[in-house]
Amino acid sequence: MSFRIEGQGAQLQVRIDNDSQTGQQVLEAVHACKALSWWSCPSGECSKIGTCEARRDGEAVVLFMTPRAGETLSPSGVAECLRYVLGAPQKAPAH
Repeated sequence: MSFRIEGQGAQLQVRIDNDSQTGQQVLEAVHACKALSWWSCPSGECSKIGTCEARRDGEAVVLFMTPRAGETLSPSGVAECLRYVLGAPQKAPAH
């Protein structure tokens, strides 16, 4: 599994390409973790996420993250969250 993060204004777009999991499995993992406690990852970046919409693009999942009012999302912080949540290998985020 790999992902790419791109900034679009204040919003981040995250494309997750799946090798072993279906798009539905990725969506379920992201939503289940977020429901537990701000994704419970070590970076704490997820506490800055105001909304996170998910769309499927074939077997890929695309997340559209918008920060809470007064916050800014860090691509590297979101990448750390996703590696934790999805068990993805480290990969430098795109800007």
